[in-house]
Amino acid sequence: MRTRSVLNTRLTPLAFALGLSLSLPATAQSQVAIYQFNLTQQPISHTLTQVAEAASMNLIADAKLLNGLQAPALKGEVSLTEALERTLKGSPLTASIIDNNIVIKAAISELTPAKGQSNNTQAKHKQIPNPQDNIEVITVKGDKLNLNREQITRTKGLSNSDIFSTFSGIEANNIRNEAGALDIGIRGVQGEGRVPIFIDGSLQSTHTNRGYMGSSDRTYIDSNLISSVNVEKGASAKASPFGSGAIGGTVNIRTLGTQDILQDGKRFGALVKVNTHNNNKTPEVPESFGLQSYYEISNHNDTLDFAGGGFTLATAYQQDNLQAVLAYSKKKVGNYFAGKNGFNDFVETKEYVRWVPSTEHQGKYDEVTVVDFIPPPVNQNGEVVNTSFESDSYLAKLTYAFTEEQSLEVNTRYHKQEAGEMLATYWYKQRAGDTKFWKVIDENGQEQWMSEEIPEGVETMPQWAPGSALVNSASALYRFLPSNNSLVDLSVNVWRTSARLQQYNALGSNLGANAGQYFHRYNNKRHGISAFNTSALSLASTPITLTYGLSWQVEKLSPHKDWKDNFNRDWYPADFNLKATSRHGKQTKRALFANANVDLSPVELALNVNLHDSVNEDYQTGEKLTFDAKADVTVQANYQLLDNTVIKAKYSNAYRMPNLYETTVSNEVFSYSSEYPITPEKTKSYDIGFESDFSNLLSHEDKLIISAEYFNTNIESMLATGFLPKPDAPSWDQKFTFTNYDQFELPGTEFGLHYQSDLFYSRLSYTKYTDVKMCSRLMAEAAGVDTCNTTGFAGSLTPLRVPPEKSYIATLGMTLFNDTIDTGFTYKKHSEKHHPGGFLAGTGVTALEYIPAGYQLDFYLDYIFSDSIKGNLAITNLTDQYKVSSGSIVAMPEPGQTISIGLELKL
Repeated sequence: MRTRSVLNTRLTPLAFALGLSLSLPATAQSQVAIYQFNLTQQPISHTLTQVAEAASMNLIADAKLLNGLQAPALKGEVSLTEALERTLKGSPLTASIIDNNIVIKAAISELTPAKGQSNNTQAKHKQIPNPQDNIEVITVKGDKLNLNREQITRTKGLSNSDIFSTFSGIEANNIRNEAGALDIGIRGVQGEGRVPIFIDGSLQSTHTNRGYMGSSDRTYIDSNLISSVNVEKGASAKASPFGSGAIGGTVNIRTLGTQDILQDGKRFGALVKVNTHNNNKTPEVPESFGLQSYYEISNHNDTLDFAGGGFTLATAYQQDNLQAVLAYSKKKVGNYFAGKNGFNDFVETKEYVRWVPSTEHQGKYDEVTVVDFIPPPVNQNGEVVNTSFESDSYLAKLTYAFTEEQSLEVNTRYHKQEAGEMLATYWYKQRAGDTKFWKVIDENGQEQWMSEEIPEGVETMPQWAPGSALVNSASALYRFLPSNNSLVDLSVNVWRTSARLQQYNALGSNLGANAGQYFHRYNNKRHGISAFNTSALSLASTPITLTYGLSWQVEKLSPHKDWKDNFNRDWYPADFNLKATSRHGKQTKRALFANANVDLSPVELALNVNLHDSVNEDYQTGEKLTFDAKADVTVQANYQLLDNTVIKAKYSNAYRMPNLYETTVSNEVFSYSSEYPITPEKTKSYDIGFESDFSNLLSHEDKLIISAEYFNTNIESMLATGFLPKPDAPSWDQKFTFTNYDQFELPGTEFGLHYQSDLFYSRLSYTKYTDVKMCSRLMAEAAGVDTCNTTGFAGSLTPLRVPPEKSYIATLGMTLFNDTIDTGFTYKKHSEKHHPGGFLAGTGVTALEYIPAGYQLDFYLDYIFSDSIKGNLAITNLTDQYKVSSGSIVAMPEPGQTISIGLELKL
């Protein structure tokens, strides 16, 4: 019988029992991950410690149980399943998985039904015949979330960021105008390195200015090349070489590996994926910047027009000491169409008084109240401009084991794309009767102004030519794992990311009016190196795992080499001191880190310390900012209160250094100002939660998981944008700059309920923020408002940082016909959100001051034709809701009802 989980993960009984679909860090995100071992016969305590460390898990064991026991030799590249099975074979021991820990216990003498629960999934299982395989699994899902490749296929929508849409407490920044890139927030903490995204161990984000929409920390990747995603909420209690500043959490992405491509037992094979979807239209963008402001939008969507989609081809080869992957992916999405139902919630009403001649008293006037209804720019089922996207992505990976003790993994990824994007001040519509103006060059080379009245039945909106991004990344990981030495497990990682960007986010280009004045070419490069070692030892019979190392990374922002061609003016004198509109500088970051995992039975304790500093240089001003070293400290404890209940607590005191974008000047909207010096952010956060596991409640072998967690994140000296008066200048003479806010506090609770029976499964996640508070004496004095509020300040972009008070995610599904069909519904909802009155007044942005509550219902159906052929059907926004993301600054609606069809073959 084929066994499948709620989120389309197939697990063998042993794999399920071992809990291998837990959300593990980047080195161990999937139950099919492969690890290299070179261990001779030795005490079982040493082998278990090294196995746990290889999988980035903690080991909890009573030393008395391990004394005198020997483990057989463990050599070669094996899965975690096989490693534990070999180690425990013939021993009187069994194991439990609690959160991210392997807990060793004495085996029971008689068979009992195996308990099991994978993180974010629930799977059906059978009794395990061997005592050592009767492994109980209890997971704490509060701060760790995981997606594998099958789940990504199910949850992805039109944007790459849609794969995060089923994660409670995860927000995507301005998801529909991010050029298909990832910019993730966790529990209200987002941007500027607060939630770094690592791809195969390297940092690959780029800075992007979005004008009055703020800045983005974009990471470019095609979701079809992703094997697994791990999200950890809050500061990590594990060692992370490049995790400095990750005060909100971390996202670790692993790209396709041989296990995703090859059929069982095959050395060579290929993976082919094709998918298509409707509800989109490729825009025909005029070449003229003037005419781009008057793009004729469509309000009619052909349901049967499947114009968007993607294609992926990946090949893999493996032998005893070699693994190789080559992959290519193509994705194309046109401008999508909005939904229909709920449109009236976004129609604004404005009342005003008019005086009209009285109908009863000649020569007098009556007071009449007039109500105007102002619809949003995008109509019901209307085309949403500047949302098209097209990309080509290439991936190459090679892992080679020189000996049983040494291996090298190298990979490179190239991503090329064009994507629609636009600044918030250009989010408006022209209707019939309005006049459009544009310039043309006549046959004599002279500029001529043209005008034309927009005819009946035609509506226009600005539709710009797409911007482009070319991202090339490469990394290498060397590992030395000597046999019979538990004190040495050395890793050295080197990586480089280079991005060449052409976007509409500058100020002052000489290319023309409208979009032309914002055209901007610049480069963003990063490179880094880290070295760390892991030692497993025992002190006074207490197992301890130590990880320690250092890291160094450099980031550079620079204008395109021909930037003067775009920003020089004919009337400038020859000796004019022309400055690049781009930021031009360098940031160097260093870190020393150490992590200890200690078994203080019945408590498992993790302690992480990270000492880091930063030096930021601005080549345009010649200014250098040195931020002295700060020590991040994170402590986490897990306690098994009952056989079925685990309690977890974590506390963190961490710092984020001002990044390169915040400490350099430019002609962009927000720029660093030495008149408002900035300091590092300091974050104090804690969370405490529990999880309980119940079985055989309503039917045989059914399972119920209940979890709850309280969290509190308090950011002192939070760096954010602000409109501030220049010192000793009138209040209207303002600087758009970065400044430290006194405090941003985000307390809240998360609740989860998971149920799995033989036929049905369900999952419910609920997040509620309570008493959110943002304080700034400086911003309050400038605006004449209270020092603290719950919505952010109108003269800044901080309102976008505040999440809606409540959010819900629920899944209800079932499996049919020997689990060949897996189908269900996912429901997502957020509560209403308020922005402060006068939000961005005077900037030209029609900013939303109120976002109504919104929901989305999705349908999915997965069908397994055979072990090598799978199909999937999804209908997102099934009820065709007109809704706006809670992170939006303007009324840019989400996609309406969209049908996606996909097919996957392994050859």
